[in-house]
Amino acid sequence: MEAIYEFDVRDMPVTVAVDASGASVHESGPREWRARIGKIPVATA
Repeated sequence: MEAIYEFDVRDMPVTVAVDASGASVHESGPREWRARIGKIPVATA
């Protein structure tokens, strides 16, 4: 079951990103992108 919550927040920018299994995208996202970006060859001039 999924839910969407709405909050009125003043003077505090916030992003909440949780997938359907409850995992935080703020934790899994950087780890996943580091793994992907780390495989890209870097050209040196």
